[in-house]
Amino acid sequence: MTDVADVAIVGGGVIGLSCAFELARRGKSVSVIERERPGFGASTVAAGMLTPSFEVELTPPALVELQLDSLRRYPQFVAEIESAGGLSCGYREEGTLWVSRHRDDELELEHLRKIQEDRGLPARRLTGREVRQIEPYVSPRAVGGLLVESDHQVNSRTLMVALQAACEAVGVAIRVGAGVTTVERTQGRVELAIEEESGVSTLCADQVLLAAGVWLEDGLVTPLPTIGMRPIKGQIVHLKGQRLADHVLRNSDIYIVPRSGGELLLGATEEEQGFDLRPTAGGTLDLLRYAFEILPGIYDLYVSEIDVGLRPAVTDHQPVLGPANVEGIYIAGGHYRGGVILAPSTAYWMAELMTTGRAPEQIASFGIERLLAERLQEAAG
Repeated sequence: MTDVADVAIVGGGVIGLSCAFELARRGKSVSVIERERPGFGASTVAAGMLTPSFEVELTPPALVELQLDSLRRYPQFVAEIESAGGLSCGYREEGTLWVSRHRDDELELEHLRKIQEDRGLPARRLTGREVRQIEPYVSPRAVGGLLVESDHQVNSRTLMVALQAACEAVGVAIRVGAGVTTVERTQGRVELAIEEESGVSTLCADQVLLAAGVWLEDGLVTPLPTIGMRPIKGQIVHLKGQRLADHVLRNSDIYIVPRSGGELLLGATEEEQGFDLRPTAGGTLDLLRYAFEILPGIYDLYVSEIDVGLRPAVTDHQPVLGPANVEGIYIAGGHYRGGVILAPSTAYWMAELMTTGRAPEQIASFGIERLLAERLQEAAG
């Protein structure tokens, strides 16, 4: 059996479905092929914090600008998804409260405040007493804080359900439990071989967008050179019980994200363990220990879940966005820790590229060429 679409998207995570939604709204017939279920891998494990990278000195300016662009697009992005599919994305606007425990933390928060000021984002320094007026259950040992009201959050699991409903409402065909084995260009189109329980089928498309996350180079044969996509394991602990916080609480070691019903998410570890999805005692211990320093009341909550996800990353930890070196094939991957926050900007600018043929300046520095040049240098060296 051979199906046909204007655009085939390999991968049904937050990036794949966001791009599918935007392309379908622009009149393209879109098919999404997902090997497991929408959001499997990283999207539904993400804490959903919508905050540009605070490690600004370590983050390339182009990536900071893309994060800020995406943050500005989020309210409309959410409104369009909710309007199309009729489901909430779990979008919240309480902001982030950074908590300092000692003098070194205080110096870091002052540095962070200046960074936020340079970006034009409001951030307010607080005393320890002011921190506890906002969040009464914060540790009495907290000596100060920084309130960043422009930071928002979205429930990544709720977002994925809403995004799937919105995609289906605008005509996107989503095939789950379907693994793409090969992608090749033939007779002026791109052809995908797909394996499902029912057998093997073929999908032909004018354009293919590879948004397969960590599986971009695992079990998927394409005419593209390797770019070194790899998984970075991350663990998140879910706690339930008494409601202890309304804002996202964080410091340099931990973030604590409140969800409805008194749930708290503690995240997140970062481990180079390949495709291993097993939670570890050490990772759980670290998250609980760091969270307890900020919010001692977690001692009486219970662990409802330990979730593990695989973040897709390349060597420089920046996304890979744009055309591949084969006509009709595009890449949107390698978002590392930023898949959820970068979804609106990735979808918008990739749709611009794929519908107009013009490469937007906003994603020009994230092309595959930088990685190919890097690999040539490694081979020559």
